Amino acid sequence: MEIRVGFFRGLNVGGKNKLSMTDLKQIFLDLDFADVQTQGNTGIILYCQKDSKNKLTDNQIATEVFNQTAVATQYISMSFDELSFLMEHLPDWWNENTDWRHNVILLLENYPSNNIMTNLPSLDSSIEKVAVVNNTILWSSAFSDRSLYYKSQYRQLIKHEAYPLMTIRNANSLSKLYNQASLLYNEKKSSSTL
Repeated sequence: MEIRVGFFRGLNVGGKNKLSMTDLKQIFLDLDFADVQTQGNTGIILYCQKDSKNKLTDNQIATEVFNQTAVATQYISMSFDELSFLMEHLPDWWNENTDWRHNVILLLENYPSNNIMTNLPSLDSSIEKVAVVNNTILWSSAFSDRSLYYKSQYRQLIKHEAYPLMTIRNANSLSKLYNQASLLYNEKKSSSTL
């Protein structure tokens, strides 16, 4: 049994693509996933994959959600091991400055992070820092001072050709998800179902 975490792009944002997490959870249960949990109304989901032989792809899951709800969305998932690797390789500056916004950028459809990173102008490290871990971009930027935020390259991401292939979560959501997944992992390990 494999623990996985998933991220839907664009659910429940700005009053669009509304989908209750109760309904989403039921779809995952109907797909024969176990121990399904959601995180608030964020489109973040945690579950166990029972059978690795019949593993659904991320696109198949997004299609199934659309087929059952008519809500068009995109989806990316990772294993608990991949999430743990990400958490173990966070840069020293991550989530350190409380006046900054700390975002995790997950890239859909295997879009390569280097296509974003190589096209960036030089970053001003006094207002933002970026690191990449396994194609996941960790981006911290000044936020409380709006004039600095408007100078940041992070603000320009919305104009990037890859923006429709990004789903972005903050550091607190990532930390909460990791804690939630770790609890499930330890529970499964103690009952020897991993």
